[in-house]
Amino acid sequence: MTKEQNLNDLFISIVIPMYNRSKTIIYCLDSVCTQTFKNIEIIVVDDFSTDNSVDLVSSYQDNRIKLIKLEKNSGAQIARNRGIIEAKGNWIAFNDSDDIWEKDKLEIQIKELERINFDKNTVVHSNCICLDLINNKTWEWKVPITNDSCYRLLLERPAPLFPTLLISKEALLEIGLLDENVPSYQEWDTSISLAKKCKFIHIEKPLFTYVLHQGETISKNHKRDIEGYLYIINKFKNDLQKYNLYEKHINLLAKRATSFSLFKEAENILKML
Repeated sequence: MTKEQNLNDLFISIVIPMYNRSKTIIYCLDSVCTQTFKNIEIIVVDDFSTDNSVDLVSSYQDNRIKLIKLEKNSGAQIARNRGIIEAKGNWIAFNDSDDIWEKDKLEIQIKELERINFDKNTVVHSNCICLDLINNKTWEWKVPITNDSCYRLLLERPAPLFPTLLISKEALLEIGLLDENVPSYQEWDTSISLAKKCKFIHIEKPLFTYVLHQGETISKNHKRDIEGYLYIINKFKNDLQKYNLYEKHINLLAKRATSFSLFKEAENILKML
């Protein structure tokens, strides 16, 4: 199949999990609905919101939007998986319901896919802008994971955020979808799993803005942060040991727990050595 045929057949499903985002969902939708690449569908999966988020999505004037309402609060990973399953696109992109894409995000990523003839075992990701509304700070976050054998790199450090990722639906199905049990660091877990079969392409340009709101810092739930990191260490323990990274992560996590004043957790983590 030629690049032109692949491009003509390209249809991207954008999956957006949502829970109580009435203050942010509109600017999120604005950023995906105004993409320069138009052959898309937007799947908003509401995780049993208790505010008027659903009403706002329902009234948004774009017939490419599909709203799915979960019957109970289930978590972002379950919401994302439901979106992936329902997706009609052959490629999947994610956004979070409070983050903002650049208008040419998909167009830029698609150019990278064209270059490799739309190899389904490819993940395209980019830098992002972090906008801290609490402390009025802005910075660029770079996670330059690239090449055909990036598995070790992803074991070494946390991965690109979900809103930067463009992945084939087939690749996501082949890894068994997203792990619904990981409490945090969900994109890290997903990227490690994908790296077992996919190459990663990194775009240096920031293609979305991650917005940090009042009351939404990681410190809001330090314990869940530690639990998620620990989950990944345990899940990939054999490979971490293979690459001599296990002890490094245990020590880093213990220091992190101590910095959160979770002293008992830090003590238990060090016992894993």
